Amino acid sequence: MSWLLWCPILVVLIGLFLLVDGIRHLWRRRLYRGGGGLVGGVILALAGLCVGLVGLNMATYARLTFERPVAEVSVRAVEPQQKLYTVTVRRLDGDGERVTACALQGDEWMLSGRVRRWKPWLTVLGLDSGYTLDQVANKYRVASEGEGKPLTVCDLPGAHPAVDGYVPRRWLAWLMSLPSAEERRFGSASYMPLADGAVFKVLMTQSGLNAEPANDTARAADAARG
Repeated sequence: MSWLLWCPILVVLIGLFLLVDGIRHLWRRRLYRGGGGLVGGVILALAGLCVGLVGLNMATYARLTFERPVAEVSVRAVEPQQKLYTVTVRRLDGDGERVTACALQGDEWMLSGRVRRWKPWLTVLGLDSGYTLDQVANKYRVASEGEGKPLTVCDLPGAHPAVDGYVPRRWLAWLMSLPSAEERRFGSASYMPLADGAVFKVLMTQSGLNAEPANDTARAADAARG
């Protein structure tokens, strides 16, 4: 939890302490000291609460819009007339470099995965969406063009979801058993055009996978597809 939340909590606690202390002095008929503590405690508690709400809102936005790179996808043409390409997926997550080269035929590459999304209150505490990358496959802009042509697809080997590395399995099983912890599980995919020399970066967001161009060739190919 960031200082945006800890500082307001500390201010609220100090305010509550002064409030309780002021009530104690009023009970003992120390009106001046009790009144000062009461007023100061209320002001501090309210100020801390207001700042805390602002901080919580900012922290929530930051966590829910958090993105991290998970893969780099590069494309090399083999037979452009036949729409044959070699797509290389380099994992950017986990320990060690994992590279998968896949022969694809089509207009676009598509990378898919499985996502486990947590409730916002757990996301704010730092538990980001868990994921596993699944496959890289081909895609045609017009479905009829792919009729009768072979499906080209490759599995993407990888490590367990990142959350498994820092949350004990017993805790994770307990969290998953809570109806208010896990929001949902779903499949996610992102696709981009096949273009010789194009490089793309795949990001994992709290909402799923997202791909973006990483060089000029990729940006031109993305803009050309409309």
